[in-house]
Amino acid sequence: MDYAYQPRNMEAASAAGVPARRGRPRKSALAGEAGPAPAPNEAAPRNVEVVESYFGADGRPIKRKSLGAARIARSYDRRGNQVEEAYYNTDGKPTPRKGLGAARIHWRYDDSGNKVEAEFFGPDGALLSRENAEAPQKPAPELA
Repeated sequence: MDYAYQPRNMEAASAAGVPARRGRPRKSALAGEAGPAPAPNEAAPRNVEVVESYFGADGRPIKRKSLGAARIARSYDRRGNQVEEAYYNTDGKPTPRKGLGAARIHWRYDDSGNKVEAEFFGPDGALLSRENAEAPQKPAPELA
């Protein structure tokens, strides 16, 4: 599948099954390469959101069969960690991702950037499940 990608203006022309992305490109936005730095009295953005939408030749939203969704919204924190992913149907309402059963996933990270928790939510916003990641194991010290 071909993707429309425009680094500055992320509004992409729609074509059959081609996603339009809105927001800043992930690498540039998170690495601070895109746009001027915030003024000293302005706070840095908390999260960057990237939206991927799929449209038919008629310009109407269509569902991507492999995902079961017409739009995906991904959020990243200042460190570049993906903190949320949500799936929407052609009407813009939350919908479960095909093969996953959740309409939204939220991840938490520790101070070192390790993923420590994932929460899965249904289309109604109710928590379906929570998974905790094991803390990274340090190698055992060698005995001399």
